[in-house]
Amino acid sequence: MVVEDQFRTVQRLELDVDALSLSHLGWRIDEVEACLVTTTYTEWEHHQEIELAGIARFTGEDWSDRFGGGDYAPALLLAVGRTDAPVAPLYKRLVMEAATKVSEQPQQLFERSSSWECESPLPPEEITLRITAVDVEEIESEFDLAPEKHSVLPVEVIDQSTQTGAVRLTVTTSSAHLLHDPYDTRLRVHLAGSAVFGAREQLLAAHLTVHDWRDQDATLEDQCPFDVSLPGLVVEAVGEEGTLLREMEISLYGSIPVGEAGELPARQPRWLADAGYDLPYPARPPARVIVRIVDADDL
Repeated sequence: MVVEDQFRTVQRLELDVDALSLSHLGWRIDEVEACLVTTTYTEWEHHQEIELAGIARFTGEDWSDRFGGGDYAPALLLAVGRTDAPVAPLYKRLVMEAATKVSEQPQQLFERSSSWECESPLPPEEITLRITAVDVEEIESEFDLAPEKHSVLPVEVIDQSTQTGAVRLTVTTSSAHLLHDPYDTRLRVHLAGSAVFGAREQLLAAHLTVHDWRDQDATLEDQCPFDVSLPGLVVEAVGEEGTLLREMEISLYGSIPVGEAGELPARQPRWLADAGYDLPYPARPPARVIVRIVDADDL
């Protein structure tokens, strides 16, 4: 559908719904649509933005495996990207509320992105949209389209956590890029993966190590229920000569629960970390990014 008038064009956008991931976390999308709105001022000046509207439903009974978050339902996320771009999409939280509140009634979705200016309008087929959810996330939450011009940095991941037999973070997606303007440089880092957990005896050993004031000979029957925190992340921006330019910590605030009878979750939790950091101008730009996976207590 295309609706045109003298200055404004509205074009439908394709939107992917990650139904399987949503179902694991109690979410269902009943209806949703998105469009690209282009406002033309002159032949060489156009402003564009994305609008999304829909209805989402949350059923707490379908949220079987829970990996943290307290009373909050898993955040419903919108990923906004560019087709065939080498960098990850930006993420926006569509719903972040207490589980009891979102269970009461359907959630009306309406979001409008930040506007961007361009000489030539971006066609709809160059924009990707996806609604999804993960068990644990730490993001900036911005409804925006990443700039087309950027510098891509290599990312090295080093696992320095000490409880890898009990809980280990796997990184399946990682990217970093620089955005420049006349006054500063902004670094954006994207990481995603899952958490692999071991047997209940390994989780018990990790639990007792962290709580060293407990009886170290305690059994599962003595300690259940308990949980073991997910590792965290330390992100380092490093210069050409190995100089540390900036260090940032990311806590995932998630855990692996062990139930009353020692039962474990039926699946591995998925996690997402996505954040941006300002680097003061005229600092030397980083040449690479190092991500260290560390114990939660080390953050």
